[in-house]
Amino acid sequence: MRRFYHSSSLKLNTTTALDDFAARHLAQVLRAKVGDRIILFNGDGFDYEAQIKHVDRRDVSVEILNQSANPNESKIRIHLFQALSSNEKMDLVVQKAVELGVQAITPIIASRSQMRLKDEKRDKKLQHWQQIAISACEQSGRAVIPEIYPVSLLTESIAQMDDAALNIMLDPEAKTQLNQLASMDTPSHINVLIGPEGGFSEDEIQLCQSKKVITVNLGPRILRTETAPIATLALLQYLFGDFV
Repeated sequence: MRRFYHSSSLKLNTTTALDDFAARHLAQVLRAKVGDRIILFNGDGFDYEAQIKHVDRRDVSVEILNQSANPNESKIRIHLFQALSSNEKMDLVVQKAVELGVQAITPIIASRSQMRLKDEKRDKKLQHWQQIAISACEQSGRAVIPEIYPVSLLTESIAQMDDAALNIMLDPEAKTQLNQLASMDTPSHINVLIGPEGGFSEDEIQLCQSKKVITVNLGPRILRTETAPIATLALLQYLFGDFV
């Protein structure tokens, strides 16, 4: 069944009107009919099976039939701190990070960051990235929507990290490879720092190391800033999460 996000609360045996986007997509694109069934989610961790009771070009109403816990969340909480990049690259990172199970994303500005959003554009960007996260949840079968936090300086993000978490920073010159962390006890929380196109500066790397952030590499090839988080998150899910 098709899955759609619903921004309001959902209750069993009640009828509710769908949000405009879902209603238009069902009515005008999918040509849904009365009696068709769909899955709704609103971020509370549950899936809701619903049956269409009314449909026209602009409005769709459904009855909530069943509620079930969604089992698709990773057992490890991953917070991705991703250096800002161009619009298309950042959109890709948000989309794929959500598909790969992150619970939070914070866009960061490092000393070599080439992208620096003006204050008046930051709120719009956050809303845009949050919508990408919602769409990625629809596609990937998740029912908990990752939080996209406001743009932060690298130094601010480091200060907020929990010492009890596994904190890692990607550095192509690091002596430790990410897969060498497999011998550790499975962490419940992982913070991942990914740098900009020019990488983190030496001062930033030293600062992170002083805060007990582990610098790791992914092998001999240097990955682009939009490729690195995808590879890193996939490997972390394999080492500690639910990839088999």
